[in-house]
Amino acid sequence: MNKYKRIVSLTAAVMLMLGVVLSGCGAEDTKDLTNIDIQENADPVKDTADSTTVSDDNTENAVDDTDSTMLNVDAEDAVAYSSIPAGEEPEEDEEVNEVVDEKDQVLRTEDGKIIVDLIMFMGQSNMSGTGGNVDYAPKVPEGHGYEFRAISDPTRLYPVEEPFGINENVPGAIEDYPIAKRGSLVSAFINEYYELTGVPVVAVSASSGGRDTAFWMSQPVMHDFAERQKRAQVWLESNDYYIRKQYVIWLQGESDAEDGLTPELYNQNMDNIIRPLFIGGLQKVFIITPGRTLTGRRFFDNIVYSQINMCKVSGYYALATTVLNGVSTEYMVDEYHYNQSALNLAGKEAAKSAAYYTLNGKEMCLYNYRDDEVYVPEGFEYTEEEMKVEPVDFNENGDLVRY
Repeated sequence: MNKYKRIVSLTAAVMLMLGVVLSGCGAEDTKDLTNIDIQENADPVKDTADSTTVSDDNTENAVDDTDSTMLNVDAEDAVAYSSIPAGEEPEEDEEVNEVVDEKDQVLRTEDGKIIVDLIMFMGQSNMSGTGGNVDYAPKVPEGHGYEFRAISDPTRLYPVEEPFGINENVPGAIEDYPIAKRGSLVSAFINEYYELTGVPVVAVSASSGGRDTAFWMSQPVMHDFAERQKRAQVWLESNDYYIRKQYVIWLQGESDAEDGLTPELYNQNMDNIIRPLFIGGLQKVFIITPGRTLTGRRFFDNIVYSQINMCKVSGYYALATTVLNGVSTEYMVDEYHYNQSALNLAGKEAAKSAAYYTLNGKEMCLYNYRDDEVYVPEGFEYTEEEMKVEPVDFNENGDLVRY
C-alpha cells in the first residue's frame, strides 16, 4: 500500500484555527464559522475545554483559495461527536411532504423540487476502488443516482459511472493517481439504496488512497472536503433540488492500523475530521470497517474495534457493515485490497444500513462478522424480530467472483 503522510506538529493539547474555504458560487447563504478546535489526548467521550495552537508549517500544497470565500467557525458552534450520545441524533431539517410526480414518477416536494439524498464517499484505497474492475461493477439506471463532480465540473450532475470519482483530484489535498481508482463500491450502494428508499443519491467523491487520519486532519484536506460538501449543497439548492438527507460513507483505517494508532487517538482524530461536515449539515457517518490483510486476519483489529465503539457511544456514527471481515481472501487482489465483487457486496450492505436509518429513524441491527455476533446499536428500542439477525455465508451465496 502506497502511503502518504502529512506530519502535523502538535503541542500537548491542541487547537487548530482552521479556515474552511467555500466556493464563491452561492456562498452568500452560508454560516459564519470560526475556530474548529482540534483536540489531542482528550477523553474520547467528552470535549476538553483547554487547548493550545497547532502549527502546520507545510503550506506548499495548500489548496488554491482563488474565487472562494473564507469562512470561520466559532468555538461555541463547533460540534463534537461525543456531545450527542447513542440514540440521540443531530438536529435534522423539518419534515417535507413528498409527492410523486405522475408524469415522471420522481419524488418531489409540494413546490416541485426533486428530492435527493446527498452522500459523500470518503476513505482510503478500498473506498477509492484500487482493487476494483469496471467490468464487474453494476450499472446505475438513469434516475437512480448521480455524481456531482465538485472538483472537475461543479456545474451539473453526471450519470454514475465506474471508476467513480477518477477525476476528482486536488493536488496537495484529496487526490489519487488514476490507476488507484479502478472500480468502486459506489454504484452498488446507489442501486441498493434507491431500491429501498425510492430516492436518488447525489454522490460526491472524497477518497484518497493510503491516507491516515493525520492526513485527513491537515488544513488543506479539511478545506477540500468541506468545500466539496458545500459546492454540492449550493448547486443542488440553486437548481430546484431538495436535499432530504446528508450522509458520509466512510471506509478508512488501514493506514492508522499500520501506524499502530491507539483506539483512543483514532476516535479523537475522527471527531476532528467530521466536525466541519456536521457544522455544514451532515446528519450521519456510516462506517464500513476494514476487513483484513491477505496474511493477517486481525491486522486492523484496533481500528475496527475503535470504530465499533464510536458507533456505540455517539449519535453521529452508525455501523454500516463489517461484511469485509466475512469475505474470503480469495476475493482480495493483493495484501490490502478487495476485488470488485467484494466491493459491490460492501456497498450493497452499507446501503441497507443507510436506507434503514433513513426509513426508520434508528440504526440497524447487524451481524458483526468480525466477532460472529449480533451488533445491537445502543440507545434505540428494537423488537425481538429486529434483533434476529442471521449471518450469511457470502463466500457461498454472495455472487462473489474471483479474478
